[in-house]
Amino acid sequence: MSDAVESSTAGRLAPVAALDIDDLLAEIRSRAAGAQQSQERLAGLLDAVIAVSSDLDLPTVLSRIVSSACALVDASYGALGVVDESGRHLVEFITHGMEEGAQVMSEPPTGQGVLGLLLSDPVSLRLSHVSAHPSSLKTLPPGHPPVDSFVGAPIRVRDHIFGNLYLTQKKGAPEFSEEDEQLIAALAAAAGIAIDKAQLYRRARRTRDWARAVGELTQTLLEGRNEHGALARMVKRARDLGDAELALVATMQDDTGTLMIRAVDGIDGVSDALVHSTLQSARWRIVLANRVPLLLMTDAEDAHVGELSAEIRDRAGLSPVGASAIVPIIVGDVELGLIVLCWPADGLRDALDTIESLTSFAEQMGLALEAARAQRSRSRTVLLEDRDRIARDMHDHVIQRLYATGLSLQSAARRTDGVVRERIDTAVDQLDAAVKDIRQAIFELHHQIPEGGLGPELEAIVESASEGFGFIPDVTFEALADIPMEYEADVLAVVRESLSNIVRHAHATDAHVSVSAVDDIVITVRDNGIGIPEGAARSGLVNLRERAEARGGSCHATGLDPVGSEVMWRVPLPGRLLHLRER
Repeated sequence: MSDAVESSTAGRLAPVAALDIDDLLAEIRSRAAGAQQSQERLAGLLDAVIAVSSDLDLPTVLSRIVSSACALVDASYGALGVVDESGRHLVEFITHGMEEGAQVMSEPPTGQGVLGLLLSDPVSLRLSHVSAHPSSLKTLPPGHPPVDSFVGAPIRVRDHIFGNLYLTQKKGAPEFSEEDEQLIAALAAAAGIAIDKAQLYRRARRTRDWARAVGELTQTLLEGRNEHGALARMVKRARDLGDAELALVATMQDDTGTLMIRAVDGIDGVSDALVHSTLQSARWRIVLANRVPLLLMTDAEDAHVGELSAEIRDRAGLSPVGASAIVPIIVGDVELGLIVLCWPADGLRDALDTIESLTSFAEQMGLALEAARAQRSRSRTVLLEDRDRIARDMHDHVIQRLYATGLSLQSAARRTDGVVRERIDTAVDQLDAAVKDIRQAIFELHHQIPEGGLGPELEAIVESASEGFGFIPDVTFEALADIPMEYEADVLAVVRESLSNIVRHAHATDAHVSVSAVDDIVITVRDNGIGIPEGAARSGLVNLRERAEARGGSCHATGLDPVGSEVMWRVPLPGRLLHLRER
């Protein structure tokens, strides 16, 4: 009896045990698959972290964050919205996946609807159906892809919210999982570190570039180069470094007290319309007197546009919407002028990144301008003192001795006759002519010279030629005070003729003029054009060569590799020419 019961019990328990083992194995397999999937997703997270941290260029880092996030959670579309300083609006929107479906939004989101939830409450957010949420916008911008499932997380850089990461449309599933939300939150934390590192690198690089630009300006001005040309090149550097669409410098005019625009860099035709014009609004003087940098921002919804930004943007042909930075150039109590940069509507972040560097740049620009002007003033004073001394010595010593010699010869002529008397009279006439020449030289030495001596005349020639170029050539002056007066006409003629040749024949986009009188008088005019073609008239070059040979020098025109040409005109200084002849 017991054996039968035991056999019957074993028969009933065997299927139950088999079923338990199958369930256990299935659970084990499920957990193993889950563990493997979790391991793969953790590996994917690690790959994503490495991807966003492998570059220091900020735009590249932001783009990689979005693409890596989409790959990590299998999202169809992704975006990274960069918030403004207030943390209430999106000023930049980087997307991924929208191009694949030919989706092009007419206007990027600014932080309304569900996107605004992360702005008001910066914590991770996951929604199964965006349209069912009370904060959802019923209408999306034209070109926006469909939105249903959603997951987002804020990106913090140190203690500030840099932006928010948004992902929509889970592939192969109706909604994003809790694990997806955790992965995106983890990626957002790693992205904050990567962004912080990229921002630090970007600031260091921009600081280096701005410092280099200041160094170039200081060196250019202290070397005695054309102030107008130096300002034009520095304005171009400021616009490039600030990623602006317009940059200009206006300086105070001592004779009128007005602010005149000295240099402009921007869209085509702006320089022709603005250079040498004055700033009309009285508010410019108020900004200069207050000595405080301004950053003006005009939105499309603004009913009123600021007077200062409107004046610059209207005259430059720019849209009234955008950012404008106005920074005074001040040295001590001296108000030198203003530097202005303008950005388009989407350039607010560039403006915010630039204003501090631009302020420092303006301070250094002011110091360089004042130092260069003081140096030119000292050089002019020294030159005038030297001219006075030379004129005084010539009058007190040379002319008096020649006059005394002439009187002696006239006295001796009264005691002679015939050929001897005729020769003495001839010698006296020659002495009189020499005295007249010396008096004329003394008059020229006392004649009022322009600021900087020969420099302003050369600057005027270069500025006049720039109308034909469409750009302002770079000019280098060195030891102009050592060029004798009788050589000045040749120097001016050589520079004028060389620039005229470039305008007529070269089709150049850049040119450089160098005038030096260190060992010899050397004039070098270089351009990046096509040079002087074969068969073109060379009368100008012949004139330059004849002028050089008349002074014991030479003139050569050569082609440059790969493009351009160079004219070098060289003549010895008078003392060096005498030394060469003696040898």
